[in-house]
Amino acid sequence: MEKLTGNVKSEVFELSPDMPPKNLYLSSVGNIESLEDEIAPSSQHFGLFLALDADSLDDGEIGQVAKRLLLKGLVYLCAWGPDCERVHDLFDLAALEMDPQQNRAVIMTTWHADEPLHEAVWFFVNSAFPDEAYARTCHDWVFAPIGHPDWEKTIRESHSSGTA
Repeated sequence: MEKLTGNVKSEVFELSPDMPPKNLYLSSVGNIESLEDEIAPSSQHFGLFLALDADSLDDGEIGQVAKRLLLKGLVYLCAWGPDCERVHDLFDLAALEMDPQQNRAVIMTTWHADEPLHEAVWFFVNSAFPDEAYARTCHDWVFAPIGHPDWEKTIRESHSSGTA
């Protein structure tokens, strides 16, 4: 996992005045199965921007990855790319299956099917925040463009140009 920046400007990305800023990372892998091994968060919880073409993936494959990432501490998912609504729903389903009594705080999920990638990146950096229960332990925010070097380039450019 490559650190995209150091701590992002705290005056812009602070959750509240006494909370740490977001640490942004880039984890570019060729397929979704490799993602679990690539992500090694330094904080107890993390947020994930998953840029994925899920059209050719089956529900079971996505659901298994979702469960493994949730066990690693995933507390916020932004899904973007073809069939991202289904990816979003499968992550929600995995979270519900892992906590059927809903004893834990909410795992936040969003999908961005109708937005260009640079706008979804902006949302993830500027507007995605975990449930309050995870706010003090969710420092790492990971961009994961799967199998598309052009998406990685757009994420880098969006971030470096200040649009993120």
